[in-house]
Amino acid sequence: MSRRIDMETKMRRAAQLLFYKHHREPGVKGWELRRSLGRGYLKAVKALDTYIQPIGLRVRIIGKEGEEIGWDVDEDSLSSARFYVVLREPLRLYDVSTAGWSIDDVAGLTIVLATIISRRGKVDRKKVEELLKEKFPEWKVETYIERYKRRGYIEEENGVLTLGWRTYAEVDIEKFLHYVVGAPTEEL
Repeated sequence: MSRRIDMETKMRRAAQLLFYKHHREPGVKGWELRRSLGRGYLKAVKALDTYIQPIGLRVRIIGKEGEEIGWDVDEDSLSSARFYVVLREPLRLYDVSTAGWSIDDVAGLTIVLATIISRRGKVDRKKVEELLKEKFPEWKVETYIERYKRRGYIEEENGVLTLGWRTYAEVDIEKFLHYVVGAPTEEL
């Protein structure tokens, strides 16, 4: 088998692994890619990233602590990192609603994320509930928080909410703050 065909096969397999949801969390861990694709899996994923760029998608690599990892890292250090396919540009509000999110869902998530970020990454759940109760009926508040936890946007430990893996994977926090606060990103 020639190198070109081998790379195309690896890229096709990487796409199957990344696009097909086979876990509770989307995406694939580095060790899963290596097991399925073998050595050189990072080159195949990088080629896939280039291939899907024209249709508005990209592959992001997120480390254990939620930090984005660049392509210049060696394969062996990426075993616990998670690879995701995400949108290159944010969705328009109409498109978000067709993806199963109501305007209230998006507004509630925005409030929760902005509150957590403004409190340096940790906030008491009760504080978030108080803020949400100012804008939404009380019965929705619990539902929203549990939904955001279940979907991975926030995490909770001992009554303290923090940003979840999915926020790091899907949300450009600097742009988010720019839109929410309206401040230039350099000042943040």
